[in-house]
Amino acid sequence: MRIGIITGKTDEISLDKEINDKVAKKHYYYGSVHTDAALAYTMRDKYPNVDVDVIMPNELSDKRLQKNDINYAVGYDLINAVNNDPYIKKFSGEDGYKKLDDIYYKKANRIFPSYDFLSFIWDKRKYLEHFRKNDIPVTPSIFITGDINITTLIKKVGDRGWSKFIIKPIGGTIAIGVGKFILSECKKDRDILMGYFVENNAMFKEYIVQEKIDGFMKYGEIKTYWIDGKFSYAVNTPGATSPDQEYEVKEVIDKKVLLKCEEIGKNVIKILPKISFNRKRVLPAMVRIDFTCCKDNRRHTPINYFVNEIESDIAGTYTNYSNVKYPILDVMSDVYIKKAKELYPRK
Repeated sequence: MRIGIITGKTDEISLDKEINDKVAKKHYYYGSVHTDAALAYTMRDKYPNVDVDVIMPNELSDKRLQKNDINYAVGYDLINAVNNDPYIKKFSGEDGYKKLDDIYYKKANRIFPSYDFLSFIWDKRKYLEHFRKNDIPVTPSIFITGDINITTLIKKVGDRGWSKFIIKPIGGTIAIGVGKFILSECKKDRDILMGYFVENNAMFKEYIVQEKIDGFMKYGEIKTYWIDGKFSYAVNTPGATSPDQEYEVKEVIDKKVLLKCEEIGKNVIKILPKISFNRKRVLPAMVRIDFTCCKDNRRHTPINYFVNEIESDIAGTYTNYSNVKYPILDVMSDVYIKKAKELYPRK
């Protein structure tokens, strides 16, 4: 069996020195081994009978991908291309994005998760509406385009009764493009909002507007990891509002909060679309479900936690922090091999 690992992470340095020493220099990013490359080399170590192809973003092509039975998108996808993280010349700009989109779209390229599933994960509007219809707690949202009339936007926010609000680009990541606003100030000076869209419209076309949740900064986000459909571990991170914000990752101490997040998470997993691959329908290998408090700015109790975001295999694992002890490299190595055998039982 031949398995491709699509790498490209630039901000999650592997702490596994033994594996890092085995990684070829050509698979480094910015002089370091990141967890996606370390994962590929862990798979090579644990499963010597499997041919593991380490694919850097600039190496992505139909020809390269079609040599493999399955290609796991672990470090680079369309969201990375939009945010130039990392910058790959052939996938930059609108034409480059279309080129990468075509690569991910082709079923013959055997990218896992499938394009349909990834499109669901990439589109906040799609999954938040799906969650709301299925009684998954989410914060109310307004979806807009970058050319919205500012007067119309101010009215929409005012009609919701939000004195403070945020705007996030659909397709943004690591807090890129997040804006925080006070309604009364925007009413007095509409250039505040005009300036935001002038700055961000070159990169993004659609946005999500939500009430500013005070608990996001106070209590942070609880990021839960669901591996092969089951809850595996969780971390508590600060509520990031800028890409360069310093992180202090903590364990989730409040067990009642964690149990509530697990309860909601199980329901999310139940309603996620299955992945179609090789004429089979299967669960994703990994999903990260992020929770925060407190919905409608109510008091801090487990019942007021809600789903803030979901991500796929490419999500940050936070295992590059020494206090996060989850053995992600070993676990995901086993899961990816198991998933490949589930999809190709005769190989």
